[in-house]
Amino acid sequence: MKAIYIALSYFILRGAKTSILRGSLGFSLILLASFVVISAITPAATPQGRVGVVAELTSTVDGGAVEVVSRAVNEAVSKSSVLILYVDSYGGYLAAADSIIKIVVESGVTTYVYIPPGGKAASAGALIALLGRKIFMGDASTIGAAQPIPSDEKTVNYVVGRFRSLAIIAFNNNETLVRIAEEFVTKNRVLSAAEAVALGFAEPANSLEEVKQRLGLDELVMVGYTVWDHVISVFSAPIVSSIALIIGIALIFVEFVQAGFQGYAIAGLVLMLISLYAMSIVPVSVFAVSLLIIGLILLLIEILTPGFGAFGVTGLILMLVGVYETITSESFGTPSTLTLAVAAGFAMLGGLIIYVGYEAGKARRLKSKTLREKLIGEVGVCKTRLTRDTPGVVYVLGEDWTAYSTDEAIEPGTKVRVVEVKGLTLYVTKAGEPTDESGKPKPQES
Repeated sequence: MKAIYIALSYFILRGAKTSILRGSLGFSLILLASFVVISAITPAATPQGRVGVVAELTSTVDGGAVEVVSRAVNEAVSKSSVLILYVDSYGGYLAAADSIIKIVVESGVTTYVYIPPGGKAASAGALIALLGRKIFMGDASTIGAAQPIPSDEKTVNYVVGRFRSLAIIAFNNNETLVRIAEEFVTKNRVLSAAEAVALGFAEPANSLEEVKQRLGLDELVMVGYTVWDHVISVFSAPIVSSIALIIGIALIFVEFVQAGFQGYAIAGLVLMLISLYAMSIVPVSVFAVSLLIIGLILLLIEILTPGFGAFGVTGLILMLVGVYETITSESFGTPSTLTLAVAAGFAMLGGLIIYVGYEAGKARRLKSKTLREKLIGEVGVCKTRLTRDTPGVVYVLGEDWTAYSTDEAIEPGTKVRVVEVKGLTLYVTKAGEPTDESGKPKPQES
């Protein structure tokens, strides 16, 4: 294999000297081919030992928490490992908790829950805690107090059903423990760590290291909040998402009443998408694809129309966010070196295409001179007598033109300079050296 690699590399590099591969496109293709060759002889790394992926839920249960759990679940699936939900939260939004439950249950990943010493799993946090095959609680931690607000009968019954369905699985249909879980909602019951352990509702553990040892794990991989998760968390707040939706609609309306494209509609559409996604109304696949499409549209606008680069930069950012959401929302397993190499090659090729398109757009935007711009400042020769009131003929830029003098009469054979153009009529004056519109000497064309 090594001999094949050396031989192929030789021919690739030799080909780089030919005229076909001297350009940037050829260089990118060389890199892509080299990556493929290298990856063919490099084994993919595989994880060693049992791994536990820890999802840190230490804030409000909202869209940001959904993002964290989604990434952690995909990490656990790709590593064939277990999931540990690190819960220290006062709760949050029921829709977000439902999304987290759906993600974890559908993944089939073995899940455990850890509530740190002094921590809490209240309200929606308590509901999420019931996803664990085992619940580990540190000293002075609590779980419960999950009565929803508003506490109308319909909502309460739904939440009780949610708690019961998860508790039946978590506690192997132990009716006593299932009833306690229901009382978290119906009576706002709260269990301390000591009470939960005594009842068999939880097991004691005062550190993640202890949980790791109890589960027989060799390594823990932490998945916490990113800047993007915090952005989604902010938009998850009903007041923020509602205002953002209104602003988004207003921006789209403003775009339609403005002359020409200003970009308000794109900003409004992005605001609406983020708000609907944060509220768990738009699924991640639709959100990611929408961002990719909007980003591509902005890049095309930047290429085809004059600008300061704002549309291009914004489009690139939106496309990167779309790619990020696509990658983190799906479990692709551990990518091989070949997969990474091909992805890197296509990424470079895509970047090259965007760059070439941008440069082509810049060239396309270069304004060609108008007839007036070409004529003003040019020097020609008067062929017939002309005055301010009587037109004559002048020879400028290889053609005869009707012209008037702007001051005194000009006799045939006199050099003239064009100072104004109206339609196809020139206004000239006696000239010395050719000048441009600013009055500076105009360089002669060879």
